Amino acid sequence: MTLTSPRSWFPSKPVLPDGVGMPCALSGRLLLAAWLLLSLSGGALAGGDGFFCPGERERALKLRQDIVREWPLRSSADEATQFVQDLGVRLAEQYGGRGRGIPWRFALVRNLAPNAFSIGAGYAFVTEGAVTFAENEAELAAILAHEIGHELAGHFCEAAGSAGAGGFFDIFFSDLPAPVEPHEVAGVGSLRQTIDPVKEQQADEIAVSILKAAGYDPNAMLQVARRLPAGGGAHLLDPARIASLQRLLARLPPQGEPHDSEQFQAIKRMLVSESPRH
Repeated sequence: MTLTSPRSWFPSKPVLPDGVGMPCALSGRLLLAAWLLLSLSGGALAGGDGFFCPGERERALKLRQDIVREWPLRSSADEATQFVQDLGVRLAEQYGGRGRGIPWRFALVRNLAPNAFSIGAGYAFVTEGAVTFAENEAELAAILAHEIGHELAGHFCEAAGSAGAGGFFDIFFSDLPAPVEPHEVAGVGSLRQTIDPVKEQQADEIAVSILKAAGYDPNAMLQVARRLPAGGGAHLLDPARIASLQRLLARLPPQGEPHDSEQFQAIKRMLVSESPRH
């Protein structure tokens, strides 16, 4: 998700570009294929720290400052944060040289609304609500893999204010209320998101590759999406996104039981026990 800073958070009208913010005339699918080849071969982009587009790191650092100022985050030394960080890095490392070269930083937001998003330069944010929403480790891995996919697809190469990348949940959530209490809020303070369905599909495609390589069932992505209720208000299930995931996953052979771990379940129980609603 690319974030900007007006007073409310809401999905803007989707934009369907031919490319994804790079100076070429390739279609979105051809551009993605070229980007995948570059990433898997260990190639780097000019600018930033060698793996980022020009200006991406600076934009991400500014957004991170806004997020840290407005949101309560769990400590980086916290057990739950460390679990999410380790899982995210392990997933990214399945994606060749670029996945291993980016300094990934996964932060855990003290927010009960399920959400996850990236801001570029390897920064990704996951709410406590997203962790507790996941039924098993495979589902949390699916959420993180989608955010990693936005970074690896080059969705943060645009200048600030242009169409950006969304998070796993944000295409399903709209009209979120303004913050009330830090641990209860469903929105993201004074920041907003921009959603592009083309980029969501591209991030999903990369996420499937990452999950397969890491030994997780990619169908976990669809399982998470299907549990979000249809209707208006704060929960808006997008049939087009569901259909896209179904087509993407239909090509894969049947999978066994979803991967889980006692460590994940322990982290989830800890977060649930800390919740004021518990």
